[in-house]
Amino acid sequence: MYAFSDDFGLPVTLTFDPKEYSLQEARHVLIFAFWQGKLLFTRHRQRGIELPGGKIEPDESSLAAAVREAYEETGAILDAIERIGQYTVNEELRKDIYIARVLRCDAPTGTDVAETVIFEEIPVSVKGNPLFSRILQDDVYPLALDRALRHPFAT
Repeated sequence: MYAFSDDFGLPVTLTFDPKEYSLQEARHVLIFAFWQGKLLFTRHRQRGIELPGGKIEPDESSLAAAVREAYEETGAILDAIERIGQYTVNEELRKDIYIARVLRCDAPTGTDVAETVIFEEIPVSVKGNPLFSRILQDDVYPLALDRALRHPFAT
């Protein structure tokens, strides 16, 4: 398990151990969606570039929320998806982390989304980059990206 502070100074814990994250129910999701070897980002109208993700709706599973959020925020129709981790912020906000393989991309449908963003090379370090949302400014992104890039869905 990793422990650090986020960009706002709040305590964060991160685990990739299914024995740990299967015990706690998350209310949010974060998705690393790969399409043709590239990672899909979304440009939030206020926050900037970030990964797709969001709240789990009442009576919705974490998996269903991940599929829905990936579609709403990037237009991604998923071919496969797997939970790879979970993190908490300030012991209050808990997010399941998913990796997904994208079958095809349509236009995003989310109202807070300006566009889908695809980089020629996946950005590894985004700390301090004003184009990226503060949500990606902590250690969750690089640690989870490292894990995701080693997964078969990333190719």
